[in-house]
Amino acid sequence: MRTARAAACALVTAMAVASCSNSGSTGAGLGNPQGTGEAPASATDAAPIAADGTNFDACADGNCEVVVSGPVDIRLTGQGGGITLLSVTEVDSTGLRFTTASAEGDSGSGKLTDGCTLRFYSGGGGSSCGGEQAPPERETGVLAMQLASVQEGAVVLRLVAGEPGPPPTRYVPPMPHIPQIPW
Repeated sequence: MRTARAAACALVTAMAVASCSNSGSTGAGLGNPQGTGEAPASATDAAPIAADGTNFDACADGNCEVVVSGPVDIRLTGQGGGITLLSVTEVDSTGLRFTTASAEGDSGSGKLTDGCTLRFYSGGGGSSCGGEQAPPERETGVLAMQLASVQEGAVVLRLVAGEPGPPPTRYVPPMPHIPQIPW
């Protein structure tokens, strides 16, 4: 089971890095990434705003919207395939890099970019990119991760988790048919 979960994490990582692209992000700066003491040039250069600000404890249940501007550990209660730790390792003008860990010792990593949504669930995960990026709907057994806003040096990370339980059947691959061999 651990090998299957590790393979699923690796698959999610590959899909997150390979299929997500910077879809129309302007890369507008925060106004002062070099620390010159100057005020932002306009309202579009202002720091992003999130419903939960920088209160990462609000994410414990898997539902939050927070501003992330650098490395941070976000503790979770096991949503989306048992993820208990989401660590943001880097933030840049295209998105963020992250690692995940579970209580069972499984781990994964990837990059989430503007215009993409990642979904994690028991036994796997997936990504979708492009099109209108409305907030993901809550789905039983699924932790969705999305960027609501991307600017140079900061992102607004949105996490959406459903109730604990098995994920919807559309996320579970069908069991292969194994013919019975008469002995």
